[in-house]
Amino acid sequence: AKVVAVFFLPIVLIFLQPDLGSCLVFPPMLFALLYVSKLSKRFFITTFGIFALLLGIVAWDVYGYAKFIQDNPGIKHSGSYQEQALLPLKDYQRNRILTFVAPNIMDPKGIGDNWNLRQSLISIGTGGLFGKGHNNSTQAKLGYLPLSIAPNDFIFSVLAEETGFMGGFFIILLFSILIGNGLRIAIMAKDRFGMFLAIGISVIFMVHIFINIGMTVGIMPITGIPLPFLSYGGSFILSCCILQGLIQSIYRFRKNA
Repeated sequence: AKVVAVFFLPIVLIFLQPDLGSCLVFPPMLFALLYVSKLSKRFFITTFGIFALLLGIVAWDVYGYAKFIQDNPGIKHSGSYQEQALLPLKDYQRNRILTFVAPNIMDPKGIGDNWNLRQSLISIGTGGLFGKGHNNSTQAKLGYLPLSIAPNDFIFSVLAEETGFMGGFFIILLFSILIGNGLRIAIMAKDRFGMFLAIGISVIFMVHIFINIGMTVGIMPITGIPLPFLSYGGSFILSCCILQGLIQSIYRFRKNA
């Protein structure tokens, strides 16, 4: 019970900020660390059960929000539903989830909440095999993909349009090498702490990459999770460099150094 409480406490605290995007990063990392710790199967059954329960509560809340929008058209961005809801979610967070699971309810014409995703798909699709060339991403340059999100959350869309399928594949390949190298270093770590640290950092990178690229192609809900080393932003780039520096430090002091 104590392990379960420690497991969910940071997720709950971040959720109450509210920061729904960062909450998506922690469960995979914590589950990976707990899995390599060889805990009992009962623990994982319990935590998966709690996770499924929380997911069901969120689904029930979003379903109620969808009915509220259909019964009261024109007030989906007013923030009025969050005042009467039991779950401490903001309406803009419900909008993001609902846009992902039911885009026809939120934005049937594709000119509102679903605009960024549609422009991202157009940007990636028009890149073709080899792209349009450096600084020739028309969706971003002409403002269809808003400049407020193009350099950070949707940087992969811009890169895919400029470099094409081959460039996007190369970026994913480099990220795969980065994550694989982190897991390789975890095996070579001098002690268990180094192993856990390397695995945790590798999973953090993996989740950021999967969610960020996934939301640009429509397989993940849109959230403010940046792409490591590529998204614009000083503090996040610095954090990525620090995490990668810790990985290299583990390798430097590996058991067979």
